[in-house]
Amino acid sequence: MVDLQGVFPMKVNRTYSIDVSLVTQLRAKRNQSDTVCRALRLYLAGEDEYSVSQVATRRLMAALHARQDISEQLKAVILAELTNGSE
Repeated sequence: MVDLQGVFPMKVNRTYSIDVSLVTQLRAKRNQSDTVCRALRLYLAGEDEYSVSQVATRRLMAALHARQDISEQLKAVILAELTNGSE
């Protein structure tokens, strides 16, 4: 007999109360159970804060464009990419 527990971890159904707004957002996800499992793993691992690597590139560019410590030349390049770049 082949041990598949590492490949197919045992699952259990639980009932928890969460905010309605989270439920609404979660409904848009393709695999809701996997999304919840990944989020809980990150939280329980102490990584409840997001990493900058998880932020979309366009969002990072918009945030950089809004900063005061960025040169006007760099702001112009970022703005050009945001307005003309692919989505």
